[in-house]
Amino acid sequence: MGTCPKCKRKIRHNGNHIKLGQVWYHKACPERPAKAKQP
Repeated sequence: MGTCPKCKRKIRHNGNHIKLGQVWYHKACPERPAKAKQP
């Protein structure tokens, strides 16, 4: 499906996503230990 730009995770068709323009986002990104650097 795509990758959420916020959490960089793959988005699957399970109802936890929303499309803005051409980009898919999670409605609520999955809770995981954040390995990515956050601003």
